[in-house]
Amino acid sequence: MIRIPVSDATHIHLTRASRWLCSLAYVGVAAVFVLSALSGHRQAQAILGDAVTVMAPVQLDRIEESRHKGRVSHEYQFRYDFTANGQRHRGQFATSEANATPYLGDQPQVEVAYARADPSRFERLERLRSQKDLGPVLGRLTVGLLLLVVLAGVLHLLLTRRLFVRRAAA
Repeated sequence: MIRIPVSDATHIHLTRASRWLCSLAYVGVAAVFVLSALSGHRQAQAILGDAVTVMAPVQLDRIEESRHKGRVSHEYQFRYDFTANGQRHRGQFATSEANATPYLGDQPQVEVAYARADPSRFERLERLRSQKDLGPVLGRLTVGLLLLVVLAGVLHLLLTRRLFVRRAAA
């Protein structure tokens, strides 16, 4: 690994700068996490508050293959179409190979909920139900923020203990 020796005074300044930069990056990414989690919860609440449910036929759109460390995994991309108020709407979702079985059978369907006032706001009912309750959303958010703290700390330590090191005494 690359090591850049610096004087004690420079190392103190770099440590302080790294602490500030990692803290600011944490706050920025945490804000994005929080806004994303709460917007999904708010959308689920809005749709389910005035929901109409329909069964929509599911079609396999494509299968994406990825290789990582010698292992092959597949991600199944599905789409579904339904009609609401005379207009056709199309949705899509992705799932892993292990979770794709219910959508690969003969004439698979998915339950879709849409807002009565605005049918263009829709989502799969099972996804809306998982985002509806604030408790599980906050639980996932808490775990994500804790992992983000660990990541920011590790980045700070890598910068200040491995990349920029104090110059050895003469």
